[in-house]
Amino acid sequence: MKHTKKELESLMARLNSGSQYLQSNDMKVVELDEGYAKVEMVIDEQILNIHGFVHGGAFFSLADTVAGSASFATGRDSVTLSGTINYIKPGTGGKLIGIANQISAGKTIGVYEVFIFNDHDDLLCRATFTMFFLKKA
Repeated sequence: MKHTKKELESLMARLNSGSQYLQSNDMKVVELDEGYAKVEMVIDEQILNIHGFVHGGAFFSLADTVAGSASFATGRDSVTLSGTINYIKPGTGGKLIGIANQISAGKTIGVYEVFIFNDHDDLLCRATFTMFFLKKA
């Protein structure tokens, strides 16, 4: 199902305003399209590990958020079934940029590939998420 620009903007507003978790972790959905999402996250002292790099849990949280946003852009709400992540470089910079693309989407399951970069275009990690599409109430 192809969405209009207005529908995608409405979904983006819903995701950004409806989640206290995104707001409290300085995450923001900045782009949406069919099976695609881009989410940015501010790097501040709250998400750094003891070494001064972005904590792995912050990476995973951003990856999960961007995969979920991409799956919502199919027109169906979803929850995460599983996720795997590979950390490539230490997280440094001013912000993280997560990009998710749909690999496949069936009746109940969607698979999404996620790449996370910093604001210097360094690839920091790669993840794959499997999402379960919820039935409409």
